[in-house]
Amino acid sequence: MPSSSGRLFVLYGRSLAFLLGGYLLFDRAFAYLHLPGSPLFIGEMVLGLGVLAALASTRYFVVPLRDEPVFALLLAFVFWGLIRTLPGVGTYGLDAVRDAALWYYCLFAFLIPAALARSPELLDQMIAGLQRITPWLLVWLPLALVLTPFADVAPKVPFSAVSVLSRKPGSAAVAALMVLGLMWLMPGKRSARSRALWSLPALLVIALAATQNRGGLLGVMAGGAIGLTFMRHPLRLAGRVVLVMVVGLGVASLLSLQVPTPGVQGRAYSASQLIANVVSLTGKDSPGNLGGTVEGRQDLWTRILDKQVKDGHLVDGSGFGQNLAAEVGVYDEGKETLRSPHNSHLHITARLGLVGLSLWIALWAAWFWRMIAGCRRLTRQGRHTERQVAVLSLMVCTAVLVSSFFDPQLEGPQIAALLWTMFGIGVTVTTIRPWFPGVRAEPEEATGQRRAQP
Repeated sequence: MPSSSGRLFVLYGRSLAFLLGGYLLFDRAFAYLHLPGSPLFIGEMVLGLGVLAALASTRYFVVPLRDEPVFALLLAFVFWGLIRTLPGVGTYGLDAVRDAALWYYCLFAFLIPAALARSPELLDQMIAGLQRITPWLLVWLPLALVLTPFADVAPKVPFSAVSVLSRKPGSAAVAALMVLGLMWLMPGKRSARSRALWSLPALLVIALAATQNRGGLLGVMAGGAIGLTFMRHPLRLAGRVVLVMVVGLGVASLLSLQVPTPGVQGRAYSASQLIANVVSLTGKDSPGNLGGTVEGRQDLWTRILDKQVKDGHLVDGSGFGQNLAAEVGVYDEGKETLRSPHNSHLHITARLGLVGLSLWIALWAAWFWRMIAGCRRLTRQGRHTERQVAVLSLMVCTAVLVSSFFDPQLEGPQIAALLWTMFGIGVTVTTIRPWFPGVRAEPEEATGQRRAQP
């Protein structure tokens, strides 16, 4: 195979690493390149580069799809999404295409295995890049969360209405979990003391995000629990995390510590607000606007499903293009702040029906089964780097999927690109098939690196 073959996939892999780093640091403010009268979406541009690479070097793209059964389920989900999108394009135009991001961001999952098959060293480069920006993330994210309420008065991204301070708390929590997992799964040259010290700002980010968003808190808890089960002495490590959180929360409560800036939706950055959010997860009466938020979402979900049943689209879904929230009277037709049930999984049900939901459940059940079995096999084989990457993929995907029950995260590229990239990376590192024996070497043998298992 010519050495020049697949160079676009190498460029795609590097562009993807840059894209994900930008999303982790700047969230929505990084999502667009705005020119006068022409917003360009960076995620779609990188996705387009990957599609061009697939067309130019089809073999790299096709072989992983052929050899990995889990991709057949993902391909079926994408195909059903395309079928339900096409009728809406003629009626709703670009709105249908925009809503179809719910399924077409899955292309990230198909493209990253091809890039890694062409250039296995890209994985080590992506890991090294994330390690380099970790200190910047842990310094910037707490400040970014505190400044988020000032987004309306902050400068805008040039030629757009997007504030440079746009930041979703749930996204920040996922980013903090990701760097936590990276530090403890792949410590590199960091000592245990260094990792412990850098973990404190990561936990602070999670705590600040949890005061504003309960979905992010649940997602991080679920993803962290998954990661702990694959580490040595998980109970001991979990006990230390709980101890730090309890002591920190106790001290903050006793001193009545509170960030002297307003929070989102009237929720303060304070220990009392965090406690209230945690208590509300138990199902008890929620103080302030927490209960109202839950009731509002439940009402929205119920109305959308009721309309779906009434219209006879429970099985095949309502399709793409229409504003689901406006159709059930929750928002005015001209209001674009919400077009979905505010729940990505229910959004899939509404747009793609029970057929789409069944494919969605089957897809993730197969992926988790494969990943868990793959982690155990990699442990037996002593392939620690690949095993740790697989565990990190499990942590991130679990956190995103859980938090997506409460936020429409899969509809935006900032989280969707990360989710589907980790999906594809997980498939790549757990494969038992040598896709291209003459090109693809085991990452540890190719780089001479072997990271210690935590």
